[in-house]
Amino acid sequence: MSEKLALFGGAQALTRVEELTHVSRWPSFAEEEKAAVLEAMDADHLYAVTAQFEEEFAAYHGVRFAVAQNNGTSTLHAAYFAAGVGPGDEVITSAYTWHLQVGPILALHALPVFCDVDPRSAALDPDDVRRKISRRTKAIVVLHPYGGVAPMEDIIAIGREYGLPVIEDCSHAHGATYRGRKVGTLGDIGCFSLQASKLMTAIEGGVLITDNEEFYERVCVLAHYERIPRLRSQQYRRFYEPDKVQAPACFGFKYRMNPLAAALARVQLRHLDEWNAVRRQNMKYLDRRLMEVGRGVFEPPYEAPQTERLWLNYICQYHADKAGVPRERFIAALRAEGLPVSGGRTGYLPVYWNPLYEERCGIWGAGYPFDAPYVTSPVTYQRGMCPQAERFEQRTVGLPVLHRPVSQELREEIVRAVEKVIDNLAEL
Repeated sequence: MSEKLALFGGAQALTRVEELTHVSRWPSFAEEEKAAVLEAMDADHLYAVTAQFEEEFAAYHGVRFAVAQNNGTSTLHAAYFAAGVGPGDEVITSAYTWHLQVGPILALHALPVFCDVDPRSAALDPDDVRRKISRRTKAIVVLHPYGGVAPMEDIIAIGREYGLPVIEDCSHAHGATYRGRKVGTLGDIGCFSLQASKLMTAIEGGVLITDNEEFYERVCVLAHYERIPRLRSQQYRRFYEPDKVQAPACFGFKYRMNPLAAALARVQLRHLDEWNAVRRQNMKYLDRRLMEVGRGVFEPPYEAPQTERLWLNYICQYHADKAGVPRERFIAALRAEGLPVSGGRTGYLPVYWNPLYEERCGIWGAGYPFDAPYVTSPVTYQRGMCPQAERFEQRTVGLPVLHRPVSQELREEIVRAVEKVIDNLAEL
């Protein structure tokens, strides 16, 4: 006979609450980070630490250029601008992503074209990418959702076939790999957020990487006027030549990273592989055990072949249609067992489920950008257009990520809480 659910007065399956709270807390800064911030504040050259971080981040990824910025959203804006995205252009992106991956497309007076996702991983579906390409497509941007790696070989092949740059949003996947190569180095530009919840954090910050010098220089003229005199291209360098009697100019933004954030990021980068290894050991154990007890109604996060994923969040899938119990009821039962679960990461729904897109709001004035005169093929947004993305969102259940070494007892208690609820689905 199965144990009585805690929801109905039985004993909780998870008892090691204090340990779980400790190992799932993120971020957590040590004396090393605090000392680095103080050292940066005392430096003779306040911005030197930012250049050091850029050099180290580029070396870690094996690329020529890294540009530290004030947040991940600004790196995406810079990447789209670098790729030449402008008024009336289309950018292919995932329907299941953070809305601020999409907002900079609109800021450039271009239009997002939403593609559906793989139902196992929520990563961009290459077949739908191919279907959505038009003569107005200017770039493809791909998210590595929750640390799972997108099918980059197929997406890059499509980009090359159509002459389209591929931009990677790596904000969930610092250090993840695809066929032995780190994400961010597979496409033409890699963008990383260093916001407080990320696997590597500067509290606020971002960094863009590329091997393409033209893209790097366009990033500089968009947002880093102080670098313009050092660019190789005269077409851009002429905007700020200190030896001439002229005002300096860039293309409108200053996205420079705060040096104190760079100091934090340098320490975080030094420990990234170590921390990722701990997380991987913990979460792969849960993957294996939850697959054993899930009985086809509860599945751990998907890891694609020839990839080494990470876990910004541990987003599982619960199939209410197979279980016969609504997701909200299933979550309530898990919480009663002492397991702090969620319905997924807050805000991750199909992006077009918003009046901005459904009503085609005029952001920059009546009709702009969706129905501006330069839009030759209007793009429409309606519910149901990306059915796999919509279904994925309705199946998500988030479990805690275990960031630090944990006891075997805690890992098994997590598994047991899930197994106990699944054993008692008929009672729910």
